[in-house]
Order: sequence, then C-alpha cells, then structure tokens
Amino acid sequence: METAAKISLVLTDPSAFERFADLQKISYSGFYQRLASGLVKRVHASQALGDLGERLVVLAEHAHAFRQMDALEQVSQFLMSWPLPRQYEAIGQYYQALCIQRLGRGDAERAASLLARLVESAQPKYRVRAMISLGANSRNQGDNQSALPIYNEAARFAFRNNLNDPYSIITVQRMFAVIAGEDGNHRGALALLENLFPLAHDLRSSQPHVYYDYMNSLAVELCEVGRLEEAKNVSQIAVASKFAGAYPEWRETRNEIALRGCGASRSVVAFDKTPAPAASSRAAPESEKLVHLSAPRRDDSLSAIEPSPARKPARVLSMQEWIKKMPKQSNTHSQDKTTPRPTTDQEKQARLLELRRLDTRDLLLSVMKAIGDEDISDDQFLRALMILEGIERDGNQES
Repeated sequence: METAAKISLVLTDPSAFERFADLQKISYSGFYQRLASGLVKRVHASQALGDLGERLVVLAEHAHAFRQMDALEQVSQFLMSWPLPRQYEAIGQYYQALCIQRLGRGDAERAASLLARLVESAQPKYRVRAMISLGANSRNQGDNQSALPIYNEAARFAFRNNLNDPYSIITVQRMFAVIAGEDGNHRGALALLENLFPLAHDLRSSQPHVYYDYMNSLAVELCEVGRLEEAKNVSQIAVASKFAGAYPEWRETRNEIALRGCGASRSVVAFDKTPAPAASSRAAPESEKLVHLSAPRRDDSLSAIEPSPARKPARVLSMQEWIKKMPKQSNTHSQDKTTPRPTTDQEKQARLLELRRLDTRDLLLSVMKAIGDEDISDDQFLRALMILEGIERDGNQES
C-alpha cells in the first residue's frame, strides 16, 4: 500500500519532482508493470489514452531531471509504441534521442539525425527542445561555431510561434552565456546570467533542476570575474540540492572556486590592509542567500536584478529582448558628453567591409554587445527588429 501511494503521488502531481527520488527504491521493471496494469485497462477511451500519455510525459521529465537514463529509455519506448495520440510518439522520439545522445557520451550522429527530423515534424514546444539538443550535440563535439546559430534559431522560432516555454528560454540564454564565457567574455556572460535570474528563480519549484543548473553556470562566471565569495554562496545552493548527485559538474565548480579562494586569501594577507566587513553570525536560509551576495556599492550585483513592484515589465520582442540590456557603465561625466558627429558615407562603407569579415559567432556577439549600449533607443531596437524580420528594408542593403 505504501509503495502504491508513492506511485500515485508521482502520477497525479506533475510538480512533485522531489518525490521522484523515492522511486529509486522500486525496481524499474516492477514499477512499469504496476503502471501498465493500472492504466492499460482504460485505453479504450480516448480521454484515458490522453491521460496516460500526459502521465508518461511527466515520468519522462522526472527521469530526465535526475538523469536516470535507463528509466527515460523505458518511458520513451512506451510513448512511441503504445496506442497513444499521435503527438506522444514525437515526444517519445525526442526523449529517445536524448537517451541515444547519452549526455554527450553516446552516438552523436544517430541522435542528431533523429533530432533533425523532429525539428521538421514535432509540435512547436519539442521542435525548440530538439534544436537545443542539436546545439548541445555540437557543443559536446567542441564545435561552438555550429552550436551558436542553432541556439539563435531556437530563440527565433520560439518568438515567431509565441511559445511560452520557460525551460527553452532559460536554456537558450544560458547557453549563449556559456559560449560567451568560453570565448573569454566573462563579464558579458555574467551580465546575461544575472538578467536571467528572475525567470530562473520562478522555475525553482516547478523545474528545480533547471534552476540549480542555472545557478551552477552563474557560479562559474562569478568565479571567473573574481567575485569569489558570491560564487561560493551560489555554488553551495546547487551542490546542496537533491539533484547534485546526478550533476557531478556542480561539485567540480565548487572545488574550483575553493581552490581560487585559497589563492585569493594569500594575496589579501600579503597586500591588502583594508579591514574586512564583519560577517553575520546568523545562518541565512536558502531563500535569503542571494540578497547578501553582492559587495557594497556594486551595480552588477544580483540584488540589482531582483524584480521591483514599481518596475514596469519589459516587452518580450525577440531573442534580443530576452537577452535584454547589458549592465550600464556608470559615467560621472555623462552630462559633459557631446553629441557625436554624423557618420560619413565613406566611414559607413569602411565599417560595412569590416563587419563582413566577421563570422556568424562574432556577429552575434557584436549584436549582444551593442544591446548593452545605454544610448540605443527603443525606436532603434524596433527598427533593427523590423529589418531582421524582413518588414523593413535596410537602407545599406545592396540592390
């Protein structure tokens, strides 16, 4: 009776990720026999078939979150082979591709072939996820040059189809930041991640593994720019979660931060005579940790991106709007800034020739950098968006 109750909790509560850990005590074969015997009796009604499909999708998402690839393999087979509505076959094929991909250790070519078919035929939500997995396939082979345009297309597709899938939005933007960091642009990567924090935090209860994976990426970039105390606190949140056992890279991040912290402390003893601020003796709960991460008088702290009740929500226009603006640099002499002179045709042509030498990755990173310019107006953003969508022709285009 106790085992049956645990299974019922998982099947009837899609948000109960934490309870899925209890299923480790049940053998996979025994669990799926119970599942089949309890639900297959109702397959004669279309509503029962749809209900069965949804419950299997929940199980697939749970298995994927905990990286239980054997369980995910069995659920994906059920989705593909049982007499379910047609859309569940594509979902099963998506999770089957992830099993073939095997977290970068499987058959990359076979997984890419299946994912490419899903990009053409699956429902929009899983088309975007298939694109994201194709990008991961390229990254696993060390090919960021190919991965970046795939992530960009995933973002554009989601925008064109009004797809409100926080998992896809967060994952795409996180990968933009990861690639920027790997290219050495750690401050740009950190800015992207900090702006993404409110959305990631909203997923903390419904898809906690996405939130903790985001926190690990944030800790990496905080470490890279030297904000070691903040990096340590953020990393500890991920490592302390129930998902940490399935994500060994989170512990690797924590260990790297600890190593760098040791080196930094020796430097402080040798050269820095500024007294350190007194630390609070109260142990803050997890929900309060991020509030105390930033150092005094910094504009790039996590607290700067906490949602404010008085702040009007930004309009989501495209990938550029998702990425949002880079942090503005303070300028005490901004009032003395003179109006720039108009650019001559000769200078425009020279700049155009210079930009044409850049590859796709460098062009995208240049666009992301330009978004952070505080002098860019909303009208200029809208004009650029209309040009990208083909609504308005760029005056510099050749006939």
